[in-house]
Amino acid sequence: MRRDVQILLATACLGAVALWGERILSAIATMEAFQVRSVEVRGARFLSEQEVVGLLALTPESSIWSEIQPWTDQIVSHPMVKTGRITRDLPDGLLVSLVERTPIALAPTPILEPVDAEGYLLPLDPATYRLDLPILFSQKKTPKGARLVSEEIRRLAAEVDHLMAADTAFLQLVSSVEWTERGALLVRWTDPRVDFLLPSRASPVRLRAGLSALADAVSKNPGAVPSEIDLRFLDQVVVRHRVD
Repeated sequence: MRRDVQILLATACLGAVALWGERILSAIATMEAFQVRSVEVRGARFLSEQEVVGLLALTPESSIWSEIQPWTDQIVSHPMVKTGRITRDLPDGLLVSLVERTPIALAPTPILEPVDAEGYLLPLDPATYRLDLPILFSQKKTPKGARLVSEEIRRLAAEVDHLMAADTAFLQLVSSVEWTERGALLVRWTDPRVDFLLPSRASPVRLRAGLSALADAVSKNPGAVPSEIDLRFLDQVVVRHRVD
């Protein structure tokens, strides 16, 4: 059937649906003109289009007038999908719009696995995708087979997400993040080798103050990079050097 005729037929059917409701919808759902022949996927970065289409489990009889919710449920059941929306693309297509979960750190499970800002484990191989992400250290291990990491690691993931929003350049140098015994955030750089002690949800202003203190210390003594920048105290930055 020519596409312009299909579109005309689809428009007519929409008018019938508006007038007669579900009885007409059930009838046109079986028409060959409305069998799903194309699927467009938007928003996928890690998932391939083939993987997304596979989640729909379409059959030769699948119609664009089939119920949308079961397809949507199939899409969002995938651990990489945060939200999904499916709309009809008349006369014979579906449009799948995704928001994928974004890996922001590596968590011990006990092997290192990517997690998103909410602490969901993501089925991604860090080597395949070259994920250069900070490691979240914690004594609380995640049970095998769990989708979510432990609460302590989820809090660390949320802190990394906050640092990303507060100062992306600062986060790019972070190699690991963990909690201290006193509840402060220990953020470690490896090049240069510097530890930052931060309060939870450190503001961009505090981070800039710490970076300024580090730069000032290095400019005054280029051969002695500080070992620790302590930003836990309001309006105060404590710079410490290693004692050999």
